[in-house]
Amino acid sequence: MIRLESGTVETEYLSRYIQLDTGFTTIIGIAIITILAAAVIAWANRGRIIASLQNWKSQRCLNSIGAQQIRGLICPDGLDGSYYLDRLVLTQDQIVLIVYQPFGGNIFCSESISEWTQIVGQKSYKFRNPLFELENQLTALRLVIGDAPVRGYLVFGRDAEFPKGHPDCVLRQDGIPEYLLAAHCSSPRQAVQDAWRKLEALKRDMPGNS
Repeated sequence: MIRLESGTVETEYLSRYIQLDTGFTTIIGIAIITILAAAVIAWANRGRIIASLQNWKSQRCLNSIGAQQIRGLICPDGLDGSYYLDRLVLTQDQIVLIVYQPFGGNIFCSESISEWTQIVGQKSYKFRNPLFELENQLTALRLVIGDAPVRGYLVFGRDAEFPKGHPDCVLRQDGIPEYLLAAHCSSPRQAVQDAWRKLEALKRDMPGNS
């Protein structure tokens, strides 16, 4: 047995133990503070995080439509003006114009009324009937592709409800017909492919794409 006359060994051992214990406690403390800070930041930005997640899901859903897509096409309207076409889709039998509508809640709509109504909680909001703009965009699109079959759809998010029904050209993300999905669009008709090439050429000729 080793005798310690001055207690130096015990003191050194105890000092090292305290240092290790203090260091471990410090690491745990920093980890807890970091986790709490991350939780506070996430909570403070929960609205943005949820919105970003919903937007990611929406884009993923829309990207699954058609065999090919053209985004952000500037289409002349024949009157020295133009329309911005957000998303064109190549399907087996037609070219489809997709217009995403970022409205949730209860949507009250009809083909003929000038304004649609969105109800979220106890609040209501009115917005211009988007079918009017959709038809204008389809008219401009037909000027480019001629007689090739074309159709337009308004696509709403999964959180949109239509208590009184909706026009046939209104879809929800979870209700997109199978014939529009990429798996069913592998062999477009020749007339549709020819029209699609016109749109691709128009896209290439846009400023900034040269």
